[in-house]
Amino acid sequence: MGSYITVMVDLVRPVSDPGEVTLNSADALQQANINLNYFNNDLDIIAIQEGIRYSYDVLKHGDGFKDIILDEYPWEMPLDDDELMKRTVLDRSQTSFHPCGTARLSKTIDQGVVDPALKVHGIQNLRVADASVIPVISDCRTQNSVYMCAEKGADAIKLDHRDIYAH
Repeated sequence: MGSYITVMVDLVRPVSDPGEVTLNSADALQQANINLNYFNNDLDIIAIQEGIRYSYDVLKHGDGFKDIILDEYPWEMPLDDDELMKRTVLDRSQTSFHPCGTARLSKTIDQGVVDPALKVHGIQNLRVADASVIPVISDCRTQNSVYMCAEKGADAIKLDHRDIYAH
C-alpha cells in the first residue's frame, strides 16, 4: 500500500461572478439549471495555480517534508507550463461542498432573493433559512453560519406568529 499525503489548495475568496440556479418549469420534480460559474475570472485560476506552486515548494524543499516526499501520485502537475497547468486545474478542480449565496439576502429584489426577515421577495408565506441566503462566502466552513441563519429564521417566524409562540 505505502504511505501518502494529500494536499488540497482551496480558494476561499473567489472573485468570479456568482453562479445561478434557474428553474425550467413550475414542476418541482424537473431538474433546475445550475451554473456554478467556477473560474469565471482568470484571477481565481491564477490564485489556485500559485497556491499549488507554493504547496509544491513547501513539500519539495521545506524542512520536515523534503526528505520524506519521494514522488507525485497519481499524476505530476505541470508547474512550469502556465497554459497546461490552467487546463489541469480546470479539469481536476472540485467543490469543497460548501456552496452558498444562491438565494442571497438583500434589502431589494435587485440584489438578492430574500429580505432581512428571510422572506422571499415578491412571494407570500415563503422563507429561506439555509446556506443559500449567505450573501458572501465565508472563509471557513459554513456550518456555523447556517446555524445562525436557521436561528434567525426561527426568530423571525416566532415574531410573525406571536399568537402561537407566546411565552
